[in-house]
Amino acid sequence: MSQAEINKLQAAVAWDSKGKKLGDVNDVHLEKESGIPAWITVSLGLLNSRKHFVPLANSRFEGADLHLAWTKSEITDAPKAANSIELSAAEETALIDYYRLRDEASAS
Repeated sequence: MSQAEINKLQAAVAWDSKGKKLGDVNDVHLEKESGIPAWITVSLGLLNSRKHFVPLANSRFEGADLHLAWTKSEITDAPKAANSIELSAAEETALIDYYRLRDEASAS
């Protein structure tokens, strides 16, 4: 993925699976091995300063809008990460399990 494509992700407005606007994408997080974007963070609401990690799996772009595969409530209820800079291995595993990404990969 080119830097321009990563920049497009970083500048996107995130929407949930029901078409509800979540807000601007805060950060794009790359897979360590491949360098492919795997996660974004998004803050939900004006007073919510916590950055929520959301996987990019099954997301799609429409112009400058990034449509995610999860609802706002699913994103809100996801496990918390200690910081928004980098996920620990345990935090990433908890998020993968929560979003059922292993089930999806094994079904393919």
